[in-house]
Amino acid sequence: MGVASALAFAGGAAASVTCPASASAPTTSTTAGAVQWEFSVIGAPTAGASGVTSSWTRGNGTWNGGKATGTICSEDKGSFARRDLVLNASGSSVLVPKTTRLGLLGVSIVVPVTVSASDDTACPTGTHGAVTLFASYYSVHRDSIALHFTGACAAHDHTFTGAIVKVLITRDGAQVNST
Repeated sequence: MGVASALAFAGGAAASVTCPASASAPTTSTTAGAVQWEFSVIGAPTAGASGVTSSWTRGNGTWNGGKATGTICSEDKGSFARRDLVLNASGSSVLVPKTTRLGLLGVSIVVPVTVSASDDTACPTGTHGAVTLFASYYSVHRDSIALHFTGACAAHDHTFTGAIVKVLITRDGAQVNST
């Protein structure tokens, strides 16, 4: 449907959260020269998020003129009831082409986010954070995703590396070599 829906709290129970289809769909409309970012990971975080045994975290958007926009969703399972977040990516953002991480040359982007829907009562809507993406260049991909939140949402801090991580940061389908 393209719009996140959060049902009202009923009797103290957490709201139900639906990830908008736009967070899973490839970026289709872009401004000429805009950088497109997209990522997906299904598996356990390599760091952070105590008790998380599986996470499906994905999103996409654009970066242009120092600002990022887009939608990100995170669904965690583990030693707790399933918890879901929908994040609105918007605001001043840092893009760093030709950077080295995990022993490979690539591009990174730090995307500011705000929780727009949550079924975790400890992580309220309006909470701010950042998602840092790294996509390695060339044929060998060793990408990373890191989510970091302020305050009570810190339980949703995740870092993902390894073969389960897929990050794409491109400009008109090509490698990003400049801001």
